[in-house]
Amino acid sequence: MQEEAIEQSENTVPPVESALVSWLQRCKDARDGHYKRAEKLFDLSQLLGYVLIYSTIFVTAFSFFTHNPDKILFWCITKQHIVIFIGCIAAVISGIVSQARFGERAEMHRSSGARYANLARDIEELQLKQKMGLLQNSELSTHINSVIKEWNNLSEDSLLTPHDPTRTNQYGHVLVTLFFIIMFFSVAA
Repeated sequence: MQEEAIEQSENTVPPVESALVSWLQRCKDARDGHYKRAEKLFDLSQLLGYVLIYSTIFVTAFSFFTHNPDKILFWCITKQHIVIFIGCIAAVISGIVSQARFGERAEMHRSSGARYANLARDIEELQLKQKMGLLQNSELSTHINSVIKEWNNLSEDSLLTPHDPTRTNQYGHVLVTLFFIIMFFSVAA
């Protein structure tokens, strides 16, 4: 009976080690979430920026052309209607870009991801020192308190990351670009 208890105690992970493993995994998950969110926000910032550039160039170029109001493209829509519509899109996108600040938020998520990566390395270093027996209990307690304090500070400063992986759009920027190219040549013709 005592042999089984000794064998079980040897096979179980001490609470500090299991806590460090859990913390490391949570820290890596947070790091990955922030990096993924930063990438998505950066892509959205780029997409909207290019759409804004294309639409303002389109409106600027075609606002000086003379349009034949009798020539209907489809459903009573003339070329002038398309130019006005694209001008409205440009104004809306300009407001969205100014209000949402996707590029700034992407940088904040990237920074949070980097800080979580640093914290993960600190936890890995702590695990290594503990496994090698380089830490006394008082030093271990000090290091653990340092990790907890850094994690709390990081959590206060970090932005939220979404947990819905199904909301991805990889080809949106290509479709928008093609749309504007088609619109450009249809009005120019």
